[in-house]
Amino acid sequence: MLINNLAGKHLLVIRSRRDHDELLTLTSDAHAKVIHIPVVDIEPVVDSPKVIQQILSFDEFDIAIFVSVHAAKIAMQRLDEYWPMLPADIDYFAIGQQTSKSMMSHIHAVYSPGKKASSEGLLEMPELQDINDKKVVIFRGSTGREMLRQELIARGAKVEYCDVYRRVINRDQLQLAYLELSEIDFLIAHSGELLEAMGPLKDLERFINGNSFSVIVPSQRVAEIAYDLGYGSVLVADNALPESIFAVLQQSV
Repeated sequence: MLINNLAGKHLLVIRSRRDHDELLTLTSDAHAKVIHIPVVDIEPVVDSPKVIQQILSFDEFDIAIFVSVHAAKIAMQRLDEYWPMLPADIDYFAIGQQTSKSMMSHIHAVYSPGKKASSEGLLEMPELQDINDKKVVIFRGSTGREMLRQELIARGAKVEYCDVYRRVINRDQLQLAYLELSEIDFLIAHSGELLEAMGPLKDLERFINGNSFSVIVPSQRVAEIAYDLGYGSVLVADNALPESIFAVLQQSV
């Protein structure tokens, strides 16, 4: 079976922690040696006056979009404090299936683009085509791509960001990740931000010590960032879903 191809391979995953990480489960079950070192910490910022005001006026929105598991978890906890019963007339969207699953204990109907887990996939959904004059709130971290907001505005929507967390580079974890580079077969980076936190490849030579490894990324956009940082062997998954990342790993060994 293909699953055995990963047996004994060393994988370094550098994204932030989450309660249930299906990728870690898949790769561990395939008998890979999986090292998870989150180089970026997630810090909630839900006490800011802007976030509190957006939560209090949540019923004024027509559409709520959650761009990550962290955004959904943190926002839902805050919404629960102010809205024991969530407003009934809001359509809820999640970019990824894991984000959608994390919301199911709060909301029964969540729209998601399925296997095309990206802003592009979300924008292709029929429910987001006719949105002229709709009020949209996007729950996210404090930074991110502007493409989703810009396209929704181009369709006539009124769009606000609700920044419920910020990403902070963890220097101690970063050093631990560097120490693994001489042993790994694959570095799995779910965003360009994570690769940029690691730094240019030329600055890591003393840690790599001649080891050759491939970088697994979820999109061509992140692949371009990897190339710009000097990585030569970059493998691109269809999206950031665990099964997509896992499929690329299987195909590459």
